[in-house]
Amino acid sequence: MAYKIEAKRLKLILDDYEGAEVVCRLNISLGQMLELQEMGSDSSGIRAAYQRFGDDVLIEWSISDDQGPIPASGDGMLRLTSSLASTIMGAWGEQVASVPQSAVSA
Repeated sequence: MAYKIEAKRLKLILDDYEGAEVVCRLNISLGQMLELQEMGSDSSGIRAAYQRFGDDVLIEWSISDDQGPIPASGDGMLRLTSSLASTIMGAWGEQVASVPQSAVSA
């Protein structure tokens, strides 16, 4: 029997943004993680990193603006304020690095 990698989710609650709850994929592939890191380390790739994060990692969130609900997607990430977008990516990165995989529910 082969080992099966189970999809895991992580719910971020952002203290500085009351009411904002963000659900992300927790266990992305190593290739995806390295691509995000590589894009984010180069100033010309930061936009692509936010877009990729939104398309590959985000599942859902409770965020809206004056136009209504913002989709949890790469395009939605680009509609956020820079501080909110960086807070989401930073919180996710911290959790990926620190949460034991056995403690996360699917």
